[in-house]
Amino acid sequence: MPSPLHGNRPPFRLPSNILYFHDWRYVNHGSVAWLGPDGKGVPMWGLDPAPPMHYEHPDLPLGVRLVAQKARKTEPVLTPQQAGELFIFAGTLIHEEGRYRLWYDCWPKEDIGTDRMGVFNIVRYAESDNGMDWKIPSLGLVEYQGSRDNNVVYGGPLTPETGYHGGCVFKDPSAPPDEQYKAFYLGSISQEQLARYREQRPDDVDPFHLHAKRVAALFGGVSPDGLRWTPLPEPLVVQTSDTHNVCTYDAQRGKYVAYVRSWYFNRRTIGRTESDDFRRFPLPEELVWPNATVEPYDLWYANAKTMMPGTSDYHLMFPLRWRIIDDRFDFHLATSPDGIVWGFVPGGPVCEPGEPGAWDGGVVAPGLGLVDLPGDRIGILVAGSPVPHKHPRRPPLGALAWAWWPKGRLVALRAETEGSLTTWPLLFEGRTAHLNFRTSMAGYVKVEAVGPNGKVLPGRSFEDCDIMSGDHLDHVVTWRGQADMGHPEGAAVALRFRLRCADLYSIAFR
Repeated sequence: MPSPLHGNRPPFRLPSNILYFHDWRYVNHGSVAWLGPDGKGVPMWGLDPAPPMHYEHPDLPLGVRLVAQKARKTEPVLTPQQAGELFIFAGTLIHEEGRYRLWYDCWPKEDIGTDRMGVFNIVRYAESDNGMDWKIPSLGLVEYQGSRDNNVVYGGPLTPETGYHGGCVFKDPSAPPDEQYKAFYLGSISQEQLARYREQRPDDVDPFHLHAKRVAALFGGVSPDGLRWTPLPEPLVVQTSDTHNVCTYDAQRGKYVAYVRSWYFNRRTIGRTESDDFRRFPLPEELVWPNATVEPYDLWYANAKTMMPGTSDYHLMFPLRWRIIDDRFDFHLATSPDGIVWGFVPGGPVCEPGEPGAWDGGVVAPGLGLVDLPGDRIGILVAGSPVPHKHPRRPPLGALAWAWWPKGRLVALRAETEGSLTTWPLLFEGRTAHLNFRTSMAGYVKVEAVGPNGKVLPGRSFEDCDIMSGDHLDHVVTWRGQADMGHPEGAAVALRFRLRCADLYSIAFR
C-alpha cells in the first residue's frame, strides 16, 4: 500500500495551507559541508592529500524538540441518566452545518450480566449547538422495547442476527446520496455462515477465535442522513476485533481505510486495512503494536483515529493504552502524513484518569472525532468511569466530557532555551505567515524568509523581523511593519526560525 506522498522531494506543497508541527515532515534536517581553508567544499573523493578542513552543518535544527500537549477536561456534558441508559460509550462525533452530531453506543439494561452484554449494543443519537448542552430527540425511527418514542438509530432491533459493538459513523463524499453516511462495526456470524464465506474468500479470514460458536466479523451499514440505516447483510471481513473500529473514506487515496483492533503475538494491537469497495475488505496489516519502547504489560487497546479539523493531510490517533499492572487506561497521540506511516509524539499520555472517586477516576477513553469548539478550542469527547477497566462495575457508568486543547495546540515544537530550525522550501496560497505560538516573558520568536535561490528575500532577514513574544493563536509575522513575505508569485519559500523559551505550534499562510 504505497503512500501517495512517498518519494516526494522539496519543495513541498501544503495541501491544507498550514504547517502543524505534529512531526518533522516539513523541518529541514540540515546538510553536510566539509570546508577547506578557502571556505569552499572539499571533494569527497580525490587522489591528492586532504587539506585542513572543518565541518559545517547548514540549517541543522538545534535546541528544539516535539512535545505532545496535555488535554484539559471539562466536567461531564452527557451522563447515563440524561441519555436514558445505564452504560454509554463516547461513540462518534461529527461537526457539520453548525451542529455537533453524536452517535453513542449503549449497553442495554436487560443485557447486563448476560452473555449478550457488549455484543448486542444499541446506537442512540444526540445533537448540540454548542457541544455542551445536548438534545435527546424522539426520532420515532426504530421500535425498541415496544415503543418508537426514542432516539435509537442503529444496532439492537436493526442487527438482531449479527449484533453491534464498537462501531463508528462517517461521511462518504464519494457515495451516492442514499449512502453518504456509513457505519462500520463488530458483529458475528455462525459457523455455517463462516463455511460459506470461506468458499468465496479463503484468504480473508482471521484465524483468531475461529473455534468459537459464533465468529467475529466486521460489518457495515449505509444511510442517507445518519438516522435511517440499512445494514449490509454480508460481513466486510472476518476479523476478531473490539472497541473502537474506525473507518473513513480517504479522498487522497480514493479508498476506504479502516483502523481496527488486531492481535500480534497474542498482544492487542492496531491494524489497518483499505479497499476500493466498502462491501469487501482484506485482512488488516499490523500498524501499531506494543514494541520495545513500552512496558511488557502495556497493550494498545483502541485507536480513535481522526483528522486535524479543516485539513486533509494531518492524520491523528489517540491510541488507548491499557496498563495491566494497575488496570489503567490513558491515551496518547500518534501522527501521520498519510494514514500509513505513523509515529508517537513524545511527551507521554495526553489524557489520564482523574482523581480517585471522580467520574473519570478509573478510566478515561477517547471517542471518535476531533472537532473545533467554541472559544478557540479543539476537542474530542471522552468516556469516563470511576473504577478501572476490569474492576467489577455497577452502573450507571460512562459519563461523557470534553478533552480539549487551545486551537491548533496538540503538539509544541519547543525551545527550552535557545533554538533554531529551517523549514523545507514550501509552496502555499497567500503571502503572509501567521504563527500560533507562546513564549515566556523573556522569550521570543524571530523569522526570516528564504527565496527559491536559497538567499534571504530582500528585507525579510532576522535583523528586519519585528520580534514576537507572548501568547498568540494567530499572529502575523512582519518585517519592519511589512507582512508580505516578498517572494515571487508561486515561488517556494523556506522559513528560518530563531526561538528563545518558546513553543511554536503552527504556521498558517493567507
